[in-house]
Amino acid sequence: MVGSRRARRRRAHATKLKLQPALFVPAAAFAAASLAARAVTRNPPPRWHADFAQPLVVVTNFGVFGAVLLAVLIVALAVAAASYASLLRARDEPSPGALVLASLAALLAAWLMPVLFSSDVYAYAAYGELANRGIDPYLRAPTLPHDALISLAAWQWSNALPPCVYGPAFVGIAQFVVAIFGRFGPHAAIEVVRALGSLALPACAPLAYAAFGGDERAKRIAAATIVANPVTLWCAAEGHNDALALAVGLAGFALVRRGWLSVGALAAALSALIKLPGVFCLAGVAIVQRRARIGCAAGAVLIAALCVPPFLRIATTLAPHGRYAPQASLQGAIDPFAGAVAAVALAAVLSACIVLRGIAELRAGAPSGWICLGIAGWILIPNPYPWYSIWLLALAAIAPRSRAGCAAICLCFASLLRYVPDAVAAPSGVAPVALSVAAVLPLLVLLVPRHARARV
Repeated sequence: MVGSRRARRRRAHATKLKLQPALFVPAAAFAAASLAARAVTRNPPPRWHADFAQPLVVVTNFGVFGAVLLAVLIVALAVAAASYASLLRARDEPSPGALVLASLAALLAAWLMPVLFSSDVYAYAAYGELANRGIDPYLRAPTLPHDALISLAAWQWSNALPPCVYGPAFVGIAQFVVAIFGRFGPHAAIEVVRALGSLALPACAPLAYAAFGGDERAKRIAAATIVANPVTLWCAAEGHNDALALAVGLAGFALVRRGWLSVGALAAALSALIKLPGVFCLAGVAIVQRRARIGCAAGAVLIAALCVPPFLRIATTLAPHGRYAPQASLQGAIDPFAGAVAAVALAAVLSACIVLRGIAELRAGAPSGWICLGIAGWILIPNPYPWYSIWLLALAAIAPRSRAGCAAICLCFASLLRYVPDAVAAPSGVAPVALSVAAVLPLLVLLVPRHARARV
């Protein structure tokens, strides 16, 4: 009895320790940023009045005004990053429940920001509206001046809404949301689509805890690596669908770990039907559990059957109008001097070197090798937007305190620089090169001597 009482006291004490103040620093930082941004936007310059008349204000080519607003966000994220680093180094890892509460608080504070830095949530809702009208969202959208929702989305892209690049499952979700909430007006439909992307991130906390292997400490730190990251919190607040796709993929891993092989493989396949990077979840399930490979093969066939036709339509409509313009990436640093071919080739060579390093680490039994493979894929992206980084963090969660994990987390924060060309203005002269060099500096972490201990 005495032993059991002591055990209960230890468990209760441990539960209290999981609610560290560091967990709620992002919420405080976002709240402060919201107050500062509202003060800045109280009287916006007249040339931006049309932007501020939109349901959600997206900072696009705002010049100095946009730079100030972006600086407010980056300062808040820097403050939150300090607490995030201390959280990952702490000996008392937060429980999944604490992560859910803290992320909900941070998302609520981030929603108070008067501006966004991405128009994607407009496009999500518009694709659902197009599907409801029987119009293929994977083709260039026609002009529909009498449809308020599509007109709002088209305005964000200078009346040229790009074709959908997401999976058919996500289009179906957007179609359902718009059909239900569109009757309350376009703003309501857009906000509900945004809320769906936001709420998916807190769901990743228990799902990551269930999906990752290892002891209790490793599972908790993996969940914290993904959900407590300030960049992923902000991107979820903007409504991006990456957290939704990852949540479904993590559910697939969790189901497979509990013996539900076929259902888990199907869930992993569904992740790719939301957003194509989810295909790596399906590949991961096949690697982690060999007995699930038949289900994964069936999932791959399903993905090919449902995704290849619409993506072929995208290739015929989007590719002819596409333009290679890398920004805030390794290719962006090389392209101005050597051209597109050399930029892609050099990025591919460096990526191959990191792949070889990852394979060597895996052969040596170091799980950080998987993170190296993720970094190798990251540097091939010509425009690594911040919301892509949640996929890299999902790999960093395997070994966040390793050098590769530290590099991946730093690349996540460096991806915020990709906001600059869109929010402020397209850089010219040496500015785009400097921006790109700054964005890839975290790769130097991989060069830290092996005897040095990597810290987040």
